[in-house]
Amino acid sequence: MNTRFLASFCAVVEAGSLAAAARRLNLASASVAEQVAALERELRARLLVRHGRSLVPTEAGRAVLGLAGEMLARVEEMRHAAQLGQPSGQLRVGSISTALISLMPPALRRMAERHPGVEIKVVPGTSAQLHQRLERGELDCVLAVRPPFALPKSLAWHRLRREALTLIAPAGLEGESVAALLGAAPLIRADRESWSGRLVTDYLRDHRLAVRELFELDAQEAIVILVAQGLGVALLPDWGIEAPSGRALRRLPVPEPRYAREVGMLVGRGRRESLAALLTDSLREGAAEQEAPPPG
Repeated sequence: MNTRFLASFCAVVEAGSLAAAARRLNLASASVAEQVAALERELRARLLVRHGRSLVPTEAGRAVLGLAGEMLARVEEMRHAAQLGQPSGQLRVGSISTALISLMPPALRRMAERHPGVEIKVVPGTSAQLHQRLERGELDCVLAVRPPFALPKSLAWHRLRREALTLIAPAGLEGESVAALLGAAPLIRADRESWSGRLVTDYLRDHRLAVRELFELDAQEAIVILVAQGLGVALLPDWGIEAPSGRALRRLPVPEPRYAREVGMLVGRGRRESLAALLTDSLREGAAEQEAPPPG
């Protein structure tokens, strides 16, 4: 089986059209169409169907997609092995936004210094979105919150750190406990449908805390800015929260560890695992440095 046909099929599924896939592969649209057609003839199944203006996989196409991703990853690993042991190739990484501004930058710097042959494509998203893309074979690994459900055997979890649920408040707000501060100002709430937002819901319910909600956002960095501007308080995982320039914040960690979230790497088995392991090691080094107490 020609792996170029598989690569064209995967590109069409990811891009949603022949033209977009052709641009990504630097091929003519007609060439991509012929390669997909050849793959369909070889497999004796229709793999793509038009839905509106996009091409989407059929049931057979979805079944082939995951296997195609694994096969292409194996071919990439063979290329790596043939290049005198020097890691190379593309790694498709998903990352939640808070990790993009905390854990990811120093890890990418380490990867560039140590493994310049590895091309890393980073895709932002929520933990739930990235998990779905990983399961569909669109990503090789994701830096995200541990899912609140059992993981399938096709995915491996590598814990990097725990982030304690923390109340943040404007510097001048009075109150000596989480409950007191929640009662002193409105709550700017993280999206309750997100995996981290569910921790906030659990905490408020378990402690029978009635709060006045001002906003609900699926953007924790924006919530920090709103709190620093004095608009309210927030309960967020402490991913390395810092006050915006010229502002100050109060922090009060929630002492119960069950409300902390685990952040780590979810890796698709058989999908560039050796490259994902290199990035995981770099992330782990950075996480250890950030958690280490300051010298002196």
